[in-house]
Amino acid sequence: MKIKKIQLRIGSQFGKFIVPYLENHHLEFSDYDTDNEDAGIDGMVIFNENQQVLKDIDDIKSSFDRNQKPVHNIDINGTLQVAKSNLDLWLERNRCKSVLFVGADGLVKNPNLERLFSNLK
Repeated sequence: MKIKKIQLRIGSQFGKFIVPYLENHHLEFSDYDTDNEDAGIDGMVIFNENQQVLKDIDDIKSSFDRNQKPVHNIDINGTLQVAKSNLDLWLERNRCKSVLFVGADGLVKNPNLERLFSNLK
């Protein structure tokens, strides 16, 4: 992955699920600070199922939209190769180095999430 730093809501189930992947790939990560939302974040990646996004994630997205920061959606029930390619292209096109990863806690029950992260590099 071309990302240098990933911010997560580490207290969430989604964040806890992703932390081992980030540690195994020696990627820098930190806890997302809702009080200082946009500090040093270049973009946002929303992981979802069938394009459904929770209200709290949509509120964060609205903040990024207001600040004209790029947002990318990944449907984990979609095609794996398409998700990987689109993420790489989005990162390259938007020159995002520090990105916020968010997703609903219910995503951790979907086996496609693990499959997606095991194939991201």
